Amino acid sequence: MVRKSQLIPSVVLLATIAGTPGALAQGAKQAPMAALCASCHQPQPGVMMGFLENISLKSRIIQMDFMSHKDVVQFDGHTAVKYVKSFEDINNYLGKGFQVNYREENGDKIATEVIRFDILKTVTSDERLDKEAFKKLRANPATRVYDVRPPMAYQMAHIPGAGMMPAPAFDKFVAKLPADKSTPIVFYGVGGCLSPTASMKTKSLGYSDVKIYIGGYPDWVKSETGVTEGEWLKMAISKGVPHVLLDLREAAEVAAGHIPGAVNITAAQLGASRAMFPADKMAPIVVYGPGSEAAAATIHGWGYKKVQVLAMDFGGWQGGGNPVATGPTAGRIVYVPKAKPGTISVVDFEKAAHDHPAGTVIVDVRNPDEYAAGSIKGAINIPADLIGRKAAEVPADKELVLFCNTGARAEMAHNVLDNQGRKNRFLDAVVTVEKDGAVEIEEK
Repeated sequence: MVRKSQLIPSVVLLATIAGTPGALAQGAKQAPMAALCASCHQPQPGVMMGFLENISLKSRIIQMDFMSHKDVVQFDGHTAVKYVKSFEDINNYLGKGFQVNYREENGDKIATEVIRFDILKTVTSDERLDKEAFKKLRANPATRVYDVRPPMAYQMAHIPGAGMMPAPAFDKFVAKLPADKSTPIVFYGVGGCLSPTASMKTKSLGYSDVKIYIGGYPDWVKSETGVTEGEWLKMAISKGVPHVLLDLREAAEVAAGHIPGAVNITAAQLGASRAMFPADKMAPIVVYGPGSEAAAATIHGWGYKKVQVLAMDFGGWQGGGNPVATGPTAGRIVYVPKAKPGTISVVDFEKAAHDHPAGTVIVDVRNPDEYAAGSIKGAINIPADLIGRKAAEVPADKELVLFCNTGARAEMAHNVLDNQGRKNRFLDAVVTVEKDGAVEIEEK
């Protein structure tokens, strides 16, 4: 969807905001280290260890995800990189493990060195499996396959037959390993450091045949479907997590009892119902009932990336004491993705940008040269790399509404302000300021 608004470019300066600067509420300090990293490393001053979520080359900032929270660090011409070719090359490793050594200066974190965890170098070539080799080994009934991602990721979708072995909590799940230490074992995750970490720990216990499916679950779902556990579906139903649920049984069975929110489409009706499916190819789709594996494969063939078979049939769901609905299901599929936490809708953003309510300040977090070329009327400019310090110049009782040209820098700035306890929201959309002064906002 594309919305165009006649919002005129502005040259409003930060100094024009009326009011006395207020003190920022300080959020609780959290160690900048993911739980997985903490299993092998001790927290150190000036060191971050986690997963690199985003990088802005224009603003020279990096966003790190520590699973429990996120933080932002700046880099400059003196920042060194290791195990990547350049800062541009870092874009090829988003979601992978990184260590960032940094110094603090005027309240900002400045990276001195950005290091990609290259734990895969410890994995020998004969321990690495591509998809075809993994499939071949998986066909051996003696092989044990373990998913090393966090429990919620496993419950939402995993490779059929895989057991749960979250790497950050390896010691709590180690009893799941087979008693026979010659058993073939395969770990998979998302292609990062989780599988090698679990592999090293397993080999240290004396297991002799341990391998890693290097591509992990992201590689698997390029051509295959997964399995969803009942725990995730129950949570998704209770908390309103957007998903599509298909019951493939006959109408009479469905009317007698079905999982809440399911839409009844039999395997025979599936092809004729294709137009009913959501436009969003990333929508989670869960199917249950007779022929569910074939139906999931068909839907996956239509281009949907997150198609899973429920790990149990309806009898298993009902027998587990889970919620059940009766009567006919909805006649059509309705899928409305939930916005990221901390976002503002396009409609509400446009209203705030047009009306400028007294308690709101629109903040353009792009660089000064981008802002000078044209911005939303009434917006002030606080570049994302300065947001931690400059936001204090806006009265604390004002809500900051952040935007940039893609939403990436706005989200980074949002996480900095969240860590400070500052009230703010960000626009997760593509914003283009046209030469005639109109602003085009395109929803993602």
